[in-house]
Formats: sequence, C-alpha cells, structure tokens
Amino acid sequence: MPESPSFAAWLRTAPEPWFRAFAANRTDLLRTDVTDVARLAALAASQAAVARGLESLDAPALRVVHRAAVLARITPAVDRSELLAAAEGPAPVAALTAAMTAGLVWPAAGADDPAAASAYRVQPEAGALLPVTAAARATPQPWESAADPRPLRTATVSNALLENAQGAGVAGAVSRALTVVAEFSDHDVSQLVSGGVGKRDAQSLARAAGTDTARFALLVELASSLGWLATTRDPADPQWKPTAEFDTAASSPREQVWTDLVTTWLTHPVDIAHVLAGSTPAGERIHLLGRDEHARTAFGGFPASRPQILTLRRLVLVSLLREGEGRALSEEDVVVLLSFTHPLLSAVRPNEVAQVLAEAESFGLTASPLGHADAHALTPVGQALAEWIAAVDDPFDVLGSSPVDAQGLTAGPPAALREQIAALLPPLEATVTLQSDLTGVAFGPLDQRVRLRLERIADVDTRGQGTVYRFTDASVTRALRTGESVESILAVLQETSATGVPTTLEHLVHAAGARLHRIRVARARSVVVVDDPTDLDVLLDDPVASAIGLRRLAPTVAVADASSDRVSALLETEDRPILRIDPDAEDPAGARAPVPSRAAPPTTRTTRVPAARIEAHINGLDAARAQSSRTGSPDRRRTSRGMSGASAAGRGATSGSSGGAGASGNATGNATGNAAGNTGTGAAVGQEAAAGADGDAQTVLAELGEAAAVSAPIDVILTTTDGTQRTVRMVPQSVSGGRVLGRTDAGKALRISVARIVRVRRSGSRDDEGNRHG
Repeated sequence: MPESPSFAAWLRTAPEPWFRAFAANRTDLLRTDVTDVARLAALAASQAAVARGLESLDAPALRVVHRAAVLARITPAVDRSELLAAAEGPAPVAALTAAMTAGLVWPAAGADDPAAASAYRVQPEAGALLPVTAAARATPQPWESAADPRPLRTATVSNALLENAQGAGVAGAVSRALTVVAEFSDHDVSQLVSGGVGKRDAQSLARAAGTDTARFALLVELASSLGWLATTRDPADPQWKPTAEFDTAASSPREQVWTDLVTTWLTHPVDIAHVLAGSTPAGERIHLLGRDEHARTAFGGFPASRPQILTLRRLVLVSLLREGEGRALSEEDVVVLLSFTHPLLSAVRPNEVAQVLAEAESFGLTASPLGHADAHALTPVGQALAEWIAAVDDPFDVLGSSPVDAQGLTAGPPAALREQIAALLPPLEATVTLQSDLTGVAFGPLDQRVRLRLERIADVDTRGQGTVYRFTDASVTRALRTGESVESILAVLQETSATGVPTTLEHLVHAAGARLHRIRVARARSVVVVDDPTDLDVLLDDPVASAIGLRRLAPTVAVADASSDRVSALLETEDRPILRIDPDAEDPAGARAPVPSRAAPPTTRTTRVPAARIEAHINGLDAARAQSSRTGSPDRRRTSRGMSGASAAGRGATSGSSGGAGASGNATGNATGNAAGNTGTGAAVGQEAAAGADGDAQTVLAELGEAAAVSAPIDVILTTTDGTQRTVRMVPQSVSGGRVLGRTDAGKALRISVARIVRVRRSGSRDDEGNRHG
C-alpha cells in the first residue's frame, strides 16, 4: 500500500508552485491567526471550510471529489485513473487540479508532479457533505451528468431596444412601487394571525394597482424591508398601512427610489417564487410579508454559506455581463450554464431563474430581443450594475468573497449609476387632459401628489408610460364618502386640467353630490362643539386654528386634525374655558402606521488577511514551511515534548468556532472598531508566531489528522466527566463532525469528542510532566 500522508504533511512538502496555488485560491483560509502550515491544514479540514471549497467547484471537479469520497470508504488512497474517469469531461486533469487547489484532495504518495501522482486522499468531511452511501446515491444528482454548455448561443439585441427597455423599466419600477404601497392606504388589509398578508388580499390589491401578483409580491416585500409598510398598533385588528418613511420616499428624487429598490433586491433574501407557491422546497410554509427567517435553509440539501436566492440574482446578472454587451441568453441556457459552474446551488432551477430574470426586467436591467421573449440581455443600466456587483462581491469568486465584501452591496450603487438613472427618467407631468367622454389622459409619469389626488376621484383605466383615468359615478361617490366635497373635487379638477373641466364631468360631480347631502360623516381626530356660532367664528379667526387644522362643518361644529389633548391645551392658553365631552374615546391612529424600529446592523469584523497583504502572508507561510522542512515539524516537536493544554470548556468553544465559522474567518458582534476592518493585521507569520499555539484545537486536529492518515498509534490525553485527566492509546481512523473515531490496541472501537482532548502525542514519546494521568 502506498504511503498516505495527511493533508498537513503534504502541504509541508508540496512543491512551492502548488503550495502557492492552494494558498492563493483558498484566501478564505488566510487569517492573521493562521501562522503556520499545521494551522492552515487544520482549518482547511473543518466542515465549514470543506463545504466552502465544494461550493467553489464546477461539475467535473465536484465529480472528482465525490468519487474520491465514495471510494475512500473502502481504501484511504484512491487511484488517479478512477478520479480522471469520474470527471467525464474534455479536461479531466484540470478538474483534478481544481480539486487539489481547493484543498479537497491531495497526493497519497510523493510525486514530482502532484497532478500525476498514482493515488490521492480526500478530506474526510467531504463524505459527510456529499451523498456517498448506496442509499443516498440511488437518487441521481443533476451535477453527475452536467456538461459545459459553452460556447452558448446568443441573440443580438439592438441598442435602441435596450435603451427603450431600460427607460420604461426604470420609470415603471418607481411608479409601480409607489402605487402598490399607496393602495394599502385605500384598503383595510388586516394582518394574519401568523403575520403577513392573506392571499386574497394580495390578489385584490394587485388588481387595484394594475399589476400581476408576482410583481406586486416583489414590490411589497421590498417596501416592507425599506420600512415603507408596517402594521398599526391596534391590538384588536392590526392592519398593514404605509408609514411616514413612505411619504418621505414618495417625495424623494425618483432615482433614489429606484436605487433603494434595487439595493434591497440584491440584499433582501426573500424568494418570490416561494411566496407565490406558499412553501419552500424544504417544506416550510411561507406567505407574503411572512418574514422568512430560514433563507439559508429554504432549499435544504447542501449547506450554502449564503442565502441562495441572493447568490442566484447576482449570478444571473454577472453571467449575462460575461456574454458581452447586447448579447442575449435564453433562460434554458442560463440554467444549464449555472448548473455546470455552480452544481451545488439548489436555487438553479428553471422556475427560479425565470423569476429572477422577470424581476430584473421589471427594474430595467434586462431586455428581450424581438421574437425571442425567453432570451435576455443586459441594458446599459444592467451592465453598469453587474459590473459594480462583480467588483464589490463577485458571485463567481466563492472563495475570495467575505461577509465584509457582501456588506459593500448594502451601501448601494455608485453615484455614477444614480446619475445615469436620473437621466433616463422623463420629467414629471403636473396636468392631465380632461375629455368629454369622462376620461383624463396623462402623457407621461405624473407627479406623486397630483397622481394621488386624481386617484381619489377617478379609476385608473390604463397604466403605462402614460396613464388614462376614467371618472365614473362610483369613483366620484367614493371620493365624497371619504371626505371630499363637490367644491373640493371641482377645485382639484380645475388645478390639474390642462384644458379645463368638461361640462359632462361637472354634471357628474354635482349629481353624485346631490345624493349624499342628508347624512354626513366627517373624519377627525378631535371635534369642537359650541353653543353660539359666534364663538366658533372667533376660534376660526385665531391663528391657532390653522396650526391645528380647525375647520367648520356646521354652524356650531368644527373638526381639527390635532389630538383632543393638543386642541384643549391650545384653546386654554387663550383663557377660554374648555369642557371635555366623551373623555373615554381613544384618539384614532391615523392613516399611517408607525415606522418599524430596526435593530442596529451587526458589526462584522474579520481576521481574514486583507487583499493588499495576501501576497506577503503567503510569502511568510512559505518561508515558515521551508524552515520546518529543514528542521522538522515544529508542531510535532512541541507535541512530543508535551503541550500546555487549555481547559476542556475552552477547548470546546475554540473547536466549535474553527469548525463552524472558521472557514469564513469572521465574527459578528457589537464592535467598537472599524466595521469593515481587519483585526490583528500586523500578526507575525512563522515559527515565532506559532510558538504560542501549543495545545490549541487546531494543533490537536492537525496531529489527529496526520495520525489517521498513516494509521499511527497516538496517546490522547483527555478530560473525564469528573474533571480529571486520563491517557488513552488508540489508532485514529477518521476525524469528522467534531469527533475522532479509532480503535485501541485490543481492537475496541472508540469515539471521542475533540472538545474533551487536551493534547495529543505520538506513542512512545515522553510526557513533559514525566508521568501519565490515569
């Protein structure tokens, strides 16, 4: 049987170009506290790091690792021919090389060219993440037969069509978003007991807003994430209403509204396809505004490092960017391409990709060529956005991206793109053309205030680049019932009409008003009732009346927009006696929901080496590796002399962090330093820095891995349940899932938690304490 070194042993003796290729590829493992090869190898063997490495592979390289993990259950060293046959592609050696530079497989014996070794070993955690049992492999995986579809067939889209599509998309997205949220003001939409909006309410609101259910759901989710929608505080019947934040957004520049929507689309992990279906592929129920708290596990299966829908949105845009300007890809080709480049991304499904492309088109990011509705190309705006995404957090660079990079997307696109959006938006119209057939036509996007005033008294007949309003008896009656008067309606028409008010429309308004004059109901936050009409005349002449919105409804009755407490306080300051009536009545909540309070975003710190220092850090690791190859492994020498152990509890915490979040090298918390900064960037690299690493979890894992690779007997010093320490001699077979599996000299099977291990030494070496704990 050929020699089977551990991954750490191979890293120490690998040719320099191969070591540097591995380190440059796995920049997610380069941390300021990883100062020698043993630590680097231990970190690479953790489940999180192996999962991240598997995510970075294309289909042929993944098949190579999968075959190695399956055959490793029989023999630790897998023949090279088996792995090359598993690649099933035109470049099997390239697939094997990709798996090696990802740190997932390595030569089982020394070879001048590692890519030409006779046999290879595989990381044990790969078997825990991939289907390796006969039962698991009974269901074929899509990546087992995925082939590279490149070069792809593309269709050309003219520049004129792209420019028209982006202008219509940008203007339409802003208009639809404001319209959708405004519809919640005119409808009573109760919150479900489980939270969110009911399906019937969503369909009704979508019809009222003049859009389809999918676009409505998308815009509502984005609006809620932006704080434009929230529930009222009525405990008996909380309802979804716009917030003051929405009023601020409606009066903001339209390019800012579009930027906020697109930024939230790139960072808000709600999958609209799941919302429309009512459940996720993992079987979890989900509905509109239901707050999906399981975005990472929505698809089940392979544990993704990020919400898959966010990765898919970015991948689709960058994939179209790579095809070139004005080149359109079909939805089918996008699915086939991403299934090959990202085989473990479960979100790559025809319905998911179609939904993402439809969403991108609604924002003006893509357009379809004439006669090919299923093909999509980036518009100039989409291309600029995709270039920004690729520069900030390239979705194709799985190993190079970090949580700090992902936070860069939340800041929004650069100012140049916002200026480009502002230039695309047509000027707002302030008037409409009223016609004798009881319609009004706006020949462009209307000012938000004018639009809201018209929609109170008219129905929207047609939406598009312009808008057609239709005045009916029902629409005018609706306006009168919501507080408008005949005079106020005619005043609005006179102000917004560019051609005057037709006689037919005047008759319609007067006829509707004549039927609604006997019983009147007013909306008010407080009511003022006087005995003498002259007292009310005095109040209305006071400047205080305008401050509280006081207005007369009858000779002795007036209403105010301020609360009853404020009205009473202001009137009492004028030495007027006040008598309160109906003191038990509650102040209405108003037409706006309170802006939801948002928790401060967590500050993300990372010990990952900054991009500017990666080359220097690799040089330091390579120098330390060369030094250890001349003098022997410093970690092994320190282990044989004996290492000062930490407490079992401390070991458990450290081991957990290296196995869970170690691959990404980040910690989240309320930090007082730079939010996007690196900690300890000046750490040394080499034997001097490693001198203080004796007995830590990474060294223990490295020693266990090396012993398991060569089936060498070791003495494990572990902590028992009563706090004492004892020594167990065993031959480790595998280290996986935080446990080491092996056998004693007598052949008894052992399973020991790594968290309990204080230190490890090769059997036969002297303990630095001069005795063994028993």
